[in-house]
Amino acid sequence: MASFNLTNFDAAMKHMYPYKKVENLVYKNNPLFAMIPKETTFPGRNATYAVEYGMTTGRSADFQTAQNNRGGTKLEDFVVTRVKDYAVVSVDNETLLAADGSEGSLLDVAKAKTDSALHVLSRTMGRDIFRSGTGSIMKLAASGAVSGSVVTPLTAAGTIQVEVGMRLKGSATDGSALYDGVLTVESVDRTANTFTTTIAPGTAMASLGNDDFLYVEGDAADAGANIKMSGLDSWLPSTIASSGDSHFGVNRYTDSTRLGGQRQAVVSASIQNTLINAAVLVAREGGRPDAVFINPTDWAELAIDLEGRALAAQSYNRRRYDNGDDMAQFGFATLQLATPAGMVDIVADHNCPINVCYMLQLNTWKFKSLGPAPRLLDFDGLKGIRQSNEDGVEYRWGYYGNLLCTAPGFNCRVALA
Repeated sequence: MASFNLTNFDAAMKHMYPYKKVENLVYKNNPLFAMIPKETTFPGRNATYAVEYGMTTGRSADFQTAQNNRGGTKLEDFVVTRVKDYAVVSVDNETLLAADGSEGSLLDVAKAKTDSALHVLSRTMGRDIFRSGTGSIMKLAASGAVSGSVVTPLTAAGTIQVEVGMRLKGSATDGSALYDGVLTVESVDRTANTFTTTIAPGTAMASLGNDDFLYVEGDAADAGANIKMSGLDSWLPSTIASSGDSHFGVNRYTDSTRLGGQRQAVVSASIQNTLINAAVLVAREGGRPDAVFINPTDWAELAIDLEGRALAAQSYNRRRYDNGDDMAQFGFATLQLATPAGMVDIVADHNCPINVCYMLQLNTWKFKSLGPAPRLLDFDGLKGIRQSNEDGVEYRWGYYGNLLCTAPGFNCRVALA
């Protein structure tokens, strides 16, 4: 039987986590991230591309008028930069030696340790693709948010974003300067939607209170540039300010729909009616939306509403999606809705916030990265690195990339409440 060494453990890791396997582990529970087209080339400092938001004004039934009014096509250049995210796992040498060097035992060690790192990274990527890039994971309740060491998020799904042992920072508004101090999550009550911390927020973070925002330590913008993925909430914001807007170098107020997406308010408290009206907005701009991503709670409400309708039996199925790579396809349960823009698949994604959903034309989106995302960071040829200050081996997973949209006006942010 072969004895343990770093070489045969690296071989075990390669066998257990080829790219196809990693892709399946990350994408299978993150529908939007799975279905967004991928591009694994992102050379240079940024990805710069133009979005046309206005046609030439040189047109008229009168030639002289057309000539006098001629003007160039209106273009804006988005300069999208990369962000990065990491998950690090270490395996102590005693555990590795106890694996006795056999391939099966080594694979068991690799799986137990590495699956956890991949899971937390995939959860983060699936969440970030919906978020604004500030790094916030939740907003606290409007009243009674902090009571002793108990913290209450604003929404009933807030606690799905926290894990025992997680270290959290806080701020007064989304993306603003951080409060001093760090909170460590001690326990989570997902039924009551509360969690407790090892030290009362009033001691560890004296300023934390109602309507504040929480971040995983190391993720927050902290009143600076965003260091997390610029997701749907960034590309399709709820509002665009008349001054000061700058999204990857573009002031979108110039044409807030073609540069910043459509926005649909609630219609008659009906999700179905609201979605149909959203499709009208997108179709009017020339878009052809093909998917809606919605929180499971809102998806269930829509499914119940459709259940009593004549075509309900035809509205539910399970479809397969190809993410653009022959190596992976993913099946997700969908509802289908007829709209003025055609049939639209409605997909439940637990990462989507409650009371908002997104109607997208998927071919206008792209997740662009330096190589596969995520990947083992093994640029020196070694998957594992001997730790200098610990008796073990460290494995690093991560990605370098960002989300971009080539036609924001063909997509819509939809309010559901």
